[in-house]
Amino acid sequence: MAIDLSIARWTSVVAAQQWAREDEALKSLGDEIPEALLASHALAEVHRLDLSLFVVFEEAALRVSGSLTRRAPTQETLNFAAQQTLDEARHNEQFRRRYRSARGIARLAPDEGVEAILIPPLKSFIERCYEVADGGSFIEGLTLMNLVLEGMAYPLYSYEERYWRTIDPYLSRLVHNAFADETRHCAFGANLVRTLLADDPQKHAQVSKLCREARGAMAEVFRYYVKKFVGLFDAVARRHRELFAGAECAPGRLIAETPYRDQVAMIHRSIEEGHARLMAAAGL
Repeated sequence: MAIDLSIARWTSVVAAQQWAREDEALKSLGDEIPEALLASHALAEVHRLDLSLFVVFEEAALRVSGSLTRRAPTQETLNFAAQQTLDEARHNEQFRRRYRSARGIARLAPDEGVEAILIPPLKSFIERCYEVADGGSFIEGLTLMNLVLEGMAYPLYSYEERYWRTIDPYLSRLVHNAFADETRHCAFGANLVRTLLADDPQKHAQVSKLCREARGAMAEVFRYYVKKFVGLFDAVARRHRELFAGAECAPGRLIAETPYRDQVAMIHRSIEEGHARLMAAAGL
């Protein structure tokens, strides 16, 4: 069954229904910074660093999807790129707003924390995404962003949603909402890649090679971030055991009862298994 990528359906199902539910849920939670973050410098710093990374990823996705609207080869791909651009703009705005609140606690300059989180391999990968999308290759830009960057990142969202659920329910909900959208972007992107490559063996081989190389580059990036962030998350959770007593790192697995190495292994396994399924769906 073909996926309906029409603007009419997206406006009805996502913009009118999904966004309204999300906004109502966020409003009911309130956007005040929780007292626990105000009382603990270590917890506030981990909170700010995590938000910095979300800002980096969402801005990159916004810029690439926006560029792809100018390169879309069909009406269907144009609609999809336009829809994703609006989704990413919404995420970017929401995470930036939360980041500004967190930045205020740390008394940082506007982009000081965001720039600090960008390690050279991630910066190089994002610049490569911009170069490809701006240079005119729709399918390669879509592959780099939806299948590699987002495709390897979105399995992490469930971990971060659970981690912040008892500390900052508002941020947890933002992550939950972004996870829902990124899942859709990856699944629909995989379907488009499969369709666009179906009758072009030469292009299929070219995109497959690009995907393998990009996956290797992003694996290096995620090895760094998973090690860094899970280490910080775990250390802070153990320092504030009472706050994280019921926090899970996976369904049925409490952070307090799961060693750091096991948490890292679970996250890497989630990335690898999720990405393998996505590649199969894209025919790569």
